[in-house]
Amino acid sequence: MPVAYCLLPIACCLLPVAYCLLPIACCLLPLAFLGKSCVYNPDTNGLLG
Repeated sequence: MPVAYCLLPIACCLLPVAYCLLPIACCLLPLAFLGKSCVYNPDTNGLLG
């Protein structure tokens, strides 16, 4: 039980950081997939390919 009390403040500190990083990750993931599809399929029209 004491271990849980030690980890709780750490979790509370990291939670806002996770909420800040989540939208960034959601923005970057589609860009990464789109970038890969554009690189691997240069002859198709980016979004359609």
